[in-house]
Amino acid sequence: MSNDRLNSTSKVWKLGMTPFRIMVAVVVFMWAFAPALRAEQPVRHLRPADHAVLGGDVSVPVEHYRHLPASRLTGWDFMLQADTLGFWPLDSAIVSEVLAGNVPQAMRNFRKVVIHTAVTDSVPLLAEPHTIELLVLPDYLMVGTDEDYVRMPMSPRAAQAIARELDCSLPTAYMVDRINDVAEGRLDIFPFRPRGNRNSDPIVYQDHNRVLMRMFEMRGYHLGQFISGLKKDIIQTCWRHLSPQYPHEVVIYGWHHPDGHPQQPMFLRHADYYADYSHGVRLVSNHVLVDGVHYNLPDLLRHPVLYVLLSDEPHPLPTEDFHDINH
Repeated sequence: MSNDRLNSTSKVWKLGMTPFRIMVAVVVFMWAFAPALRAEQPVRHLRPADHAVLGGDVSVPVEHYRHLPASRLTGWDFMLQADTLGFWPLDSAIVSEVLAGNVPQAMRNFRKVVIHTAVTDSVPLLAEPHTIELLVLPDYLMVGTDEDYVRMPMSPRAAQAIARELDCSLPTAYMVDRINDVAEGRLDIFPFRPRGNRNSDPIVYQDHNRVLMRMFEMRGYHLGQFISGLKKDIIQTCWRHLSPQYPHEVVIYGWHHPDGHPQQPMFLRHADYYADYSHGVRLVSNHVLVDGVHYNLPDLLRHPVLYVLLSDEPHPLPTEDFHDINH
């Protein structure tokens, strides 16, 4: 054994840090922080027997867009502007253009998704089946015209700002899975290799969108259909609020493979000022029918009992608290 190693070992022993004491210290540390560590684990109680179907050809206009003219801003022109903006100015620009009606016609209408819950004896409310009717935008939020559009990643703050004005909410992971059930087409996911911050560059948003448009053309799909494999969803979850270190992070989930398996498990470790090409925002109307009775979606998801109808997490959602989009 070298003299340096002997000296180092003797210093540790002089400090009283025997191997046994080191092991005890590690155990004590893990015990002390176990509640915090557990709180950051996104537990879900999956209900694979639940399923969803399309509610026919029902198309319901988004009230916000009813009296707004058709978009004249192309995706190309918007991306020229996006290339000159930083993250928060771009976030604000996305909110402004989406709310101004600069979106394709297909994104001005909801489509109906009907969920059928299976009997789950372990959950009293689910001891009998229920039918839940959702109105869902058929694709991820985008800017542009019918012929030239770009699906736009954004912060959860921007997503919430748009959702409030459109009388909508972000989905839960459970809802993302049920929307995937009704896919009218399925694409293999198309990931880009991460290189530094390149995947957060607006030009990569546009590049990925071009890939998706080309894949649509090859498969004969069209905008307005439910197609899986496009993006990871920004979602709502009780775990964001229970995390002691990251109370304002963006939470992503989904990007389903054709076999229905999500590429992205629920992930809570990106700050809310992070976005990349793989993120998308799909909104669900706040007007929900449960067994024919109308409910407000945010109230339903916060209810201590009813929330299980549209969530498979162990706790209801608290009130959303993303800050305003102004910076």
